[in-house]
Amino acid sequence: MAGTNSLEIEIHNLFQEGTSVDYVCQELLNKYEKSETLSAFEIEGLSHFLITAGRFEDLKKLYTKCLKKSKLSQFPIGFLAEALDKQKIEISEDDINLFDYVIEQQPAELTALHSEKILNFSLTAQKAFQQMPQTFQKDRALLKTKLIEQLNQNRMYQLVEQEEAILAQIIKLFPNDIEISLLKQAHLEKKADDILSRVLIQKKMTKTKSGAVMNDPESKNLVQDLTAQFEILIPQLESEAPEQLYNLAILTFQFEMFDLTLKILNKAPKTSARDWLTAEAFLECGRFLDLLKLIETLEAEGFTQSSTQSEIIFGATYLKALAYKGLGQTDLAIHLLESLSLTVPSYRSTEALLHEWKNS
Repeated sequence: MAGTNSLEIEIHNLFQEGTSVDYVCQELLNKYEKSETLSAFEIEGLSHFLITAGRFEDLKKLYTKCLKKSKLSQFPIGFLAEALDKQKIEISEDDINLFDYVIEQQPAELTALHSEKILNFSLTAQKAFQQMPQTFQKDRALLKTKLIEQLNQNRMYQLVEQEEAILAQIIKLFPNDIEISLLKQAHLEKKADDILSRVLIQKKMTKTKSGAVMNDPESKNLVQDLTAQFEILIPQLESEAPEQLYNLAILTFQFEMFDLTLKILNKAPKTSARDWLTAEAFLECGRFLDLLKLIETLEAEGFTQSSTQSEIIFGATYLKALAYKGLGQTDLAIHLLESLSLTVPSYRSTEALLHEWKNS
C-alpha cells in the first residue's frame, strides 16, 4: 500500500540531502499537519512511510491530530491494523467491533480490504472483499456513462480538442467494449465527413474557369492544412478502421491530391474498387507505365465479385488508350479507342477523345 508519486519523490529528495530518518519524519509531519485536509493518497503514503520506518508513535500522533481536526475523509484502517501487527499488539473483541464499524461507515475505503490481518478476523471486510468484482463493474459502468455524456456534450458544443481527449480516455479504459468501438467508428466517419465538406467548399472556391486550382497563398495554406489532417488520419484508420481508408482515398482524389491518394490506397485492404481507383490515380499522376502494368494484372484476374468481365474490358481498354497517349503512342491509343467505340461509343469520353486526337 504505497502513497502518491509526489510524496515518494518528496521523501527521496529529503534523503538525498543526507538527512536522518528523524529529520525526514519531522519535516513531513510538520508540513502535512498544517494542511486543512489530507487526501486518501497522502494519508496512505505517510502511513506507509512511518510504518516502514518503525515510527509508530509518530503515526499515532498523526492519526490523533487528523481525527481531532477532521482532516480525513476516510481513515486508513488497514494501516492501523498493520501498525498494531508490527508492534505485536493483540486485537481484542472490542477492537474487532470497532474495525467492523469503521469499515461499514466508509465502504469506499480499500486499505481494509488489502489487509490480510483484517480479512482474517473481520466478516464485514471479508464480505466487502468478495463483492469487490461486482462493485468494480458497477463503478466502471457509471464511469463509462459519465464519460459518454461528457463526450456528447463536447461534440454538441463543438469542443473538438476536448472531444478528442475524452474519446481517447474512453478507448483506453474500455478497449474491447463494443459500444465504444461504435463510438470510435462514428467519430472517424464524422471526421472524414468534416474534411470532405472543407475539401468540397475549398475546391469550389479555388477553381478558375479553366478548372485549375489557384495558387494564392490562402489556398496553398488550406491545402497544406488539409494534407496535414489527412496524414494524421491515415495511421489512425490503418490501425482502427482500415476499411475506411478507401473512403479517405476518394476524398483526396476528389481534391486532386493524387500522390496522397496512392499513398492511402497502398495501405488500404485489397479490393477491386481499390485497384481501379489506383489505376485512375496513376493516370492523373502521369505514371503511365505503372498504369499499364496494373491494367495487365486486373485483366488477368478476370471476373471479380463487384465487376463483370465486360466492365473490366471496357475500363482496361479506355485506360490503356490514355496511357499509350501519355507515352506518345497516339496511333495505338486511337486504335484502342476505336475498338471501344464500336461496342460502347458513349463510354466515358471516348468520342470526344477520338475527335481531339485525330484532329490534333
